Amino acid sequence: MHNICHIEFECTDLVRSQGFFQSIFDWTFRAFTEGMVVFGSGENHIGGLTKVAQVSPGKSPSVWFDVEDIDATLEKAKKAGSKVVSEKSEVPTVGFSATFTDLDGNQVGVVQFVR
Repeated sequence: MHNICHIEFECTDLVRSQGFFQSIFDWTFRAFTEGMVVFGSGENHIGGLTKVAQVSPGKSPSVWFDVEDIDATLEKAKKAGSKVVSEKSEVPTVGFSATFTDLDGNQVGVVQFVR
């Protein structure tokens, strides 16, 4: 089973968005990269906020799935009729990530964690 491992929201103001989600869910936040914070409860993060100039309708939030072999997953996606949006790229201290579309154009993210 490929579990959901990360949910990501685009936002135009990181501080404002952190306050919004903290007031509702009591999440804690920590800086991850420039223009991105991750959130969750305690030590484990469940998602992130990414600062963008303008939120793209229909693109946010994005959902990311944990996979054992990102290359094999991308091949399966292509064979199923998907378009790869972003090829496999390294995410420091995390592993590798990539995105592709489903048959209706929804973006799907996959992460292969360093194990």
